[in-house]
Amino acid sequence: MENETRAKRNISLYKKYKIFSYDFLFYYAVEVMFYTIVKGFSMSEFMYLSSFYTLSAFFWQLFGSLIVEKLGLKKSIILGNFFVSLNCAMFIVAKAFPTFLLANFFLALGFSLKNLAEGSLLYSSLKKVGKRDEFSKIEGKSNAKYYYFDAISAFLSGFLFVINGYIPFILSFVCCIISLVISCKFEDFKKEEDYEETLSFKKTLLSIKEIISNNRSKAMLLFAFVFWGIISVVNILYKAIILDMGIKQQYSTIVVCLVTIFVGFGARCFYGIEKVTKNKTLTVFSYALLISTVTIGVIGEFANLNLTSLSILFIALAIIGIIQGAYRVAIKKYVLNFTTSQVRIKITSAYYIVENLGKSLILFLTGFLLEFVGNATSCLVFSLLSVVILVCILKYMKGKIGLKPEQYSPEEINNVKLK
Repeated sequence: MENETRAKRNISLYKKYKIFSYDFLFYYAVEVMFYTIVKGFSMSEFMYLSSFYTLSAFFWQLFGSLIVEKLGLKKSIILGNFFVSLNCAMFIVAKAFPTFLLANFFLALGFSLKNLAEGSLLYSSLKKVGKRDEFSKIEGKSNAKYYYFDAISAFLSGFLFVINGYIPFILSFVCCIISLVISCKFEDFKKEEDYEETLSFKKTLLSIKEIISNNRSKAMLLFAFVFWGIISVVNILYKAIILDMGIKQQYSTIVVCLVTIFVGFGARCFYGIEKVTKNKTLTVFSYALLISTVTIGVIGEFANLNLTSLSILFIALAIIGIIQGAYRVAIKKYVLNFTTSQVRIKITSAYYIVENLGKSLILFLTGFLLEFVGNATSCLVFSLLSVVILVCILKYMKGKIGLKPEQYSPEEINNVKLK
C-alpha cells in the first residue's frame, strides 16, 4: 500500500516534471545563432561540440547503469538535474572552446542519468498500480506538454535574442533549476525481491553484451545508431539554412516554434499514429524522414526565398517534427517492452550507448563536411548518403522487429513470460 501511494505521487508529479526536464527550454531556437554570433564559433566547430557532447554521453552511458543502481532512481534524477543546471550556467559564462568541451562533458553525465532513470521511474510506478500499459500515453502527453512550452519559448527566444543574446540562456537556466527542485519530490521504492544486486562495471558490460546478442535487440540498436543522428544533424542544419536564405534572426525562431509544435503533436499522438502504422511504425518514420531531409537539402541548395519554397520547406520540417516527437515515445516503448526489473536499466543503457555513439559519429562527419562546403550542400550530400544507409538497415530489420510477441524466441524477449 505504501509503495502504491508513492507510485501514484510519482505519476502525478512526473507529468508536471517533464515540462521543464525533458530538455533545454529557450535554447534550441537560438543555439546556432548563439554559438556562431555571440560566441563566434563556425558551423563546423558547433557540429564538433555537438559531436563531443554525444561522445561524452556514450562514455557516461557505460557507467550510467552502475551509477543508477548504486544511487537509486530518485537520487540519480536529482544528480542528473544538478549537472544539467550547472553546465547550462557554464554555457552562459564560458568563452573559450575548451571550456565548452568541458561543460558538454559533464552535461552529458547529467542527461545520461536522467535518460536512464526517468523512464524507469515512471514505468516502475505504473507497474506498482497495475497501469503499465499506460506508459506510452503518459510519456507521450508529458513530452507533448514540454514541446508546446518549448514552442512558446522558441517564439519568444528570437525576439529576446535580438535584445540580448544571453537572455534565452538565462531563462533556460531558470527552467533547469525548476526541474531540479521538482525532482527532489519524487519517491523511491524499496528494491523488489527479484531486483538484481548492484553489478561491477565488468559484469554490467557483460550483461549489456548478452542483451544485444539476440536478433531483435541487435536490429533495434543498429537502427538507433543511425536514426537519431540523422534527425540531430537536420535539426541543426535547417536552422542555418533558413538564415542563409535571408530570413531575419527573430523570424527564424518562429519557424523553429512552429516545428516544435509539430514535435509536440507527434509525441502526443503517437498512440494514434501507431494504430495506423501498426508494426511498420519505424519503417514509415524512416521513409518519411528521408524524403523530408532530401527536400530540405534541395530547397536550401537550389531554391530562392519565396512563398512556394518556404511552404515546401515548412511541410518537410513539419513532417520531421512529427516523426521526432513520436519516435522518442516509440523507442522508449520498444526498448522497455519485454523487460523485468533485472534488465530494464541495462537495456535502456545499451540503447543510449549505441544511440549516442552513432549520433556522435554522424555529427562529427557532418562537421568535417562543413569544413569544405556550405550548409545547404552539406545537407543535400548528407541526406543522399542517409537514404542509402537507412534503407539497408531497414532491409536488415525485416523479420526481426515488429513481430507479434509469440513470434519471438524467449531469448529475444529477455525470457519474459507472455500473458
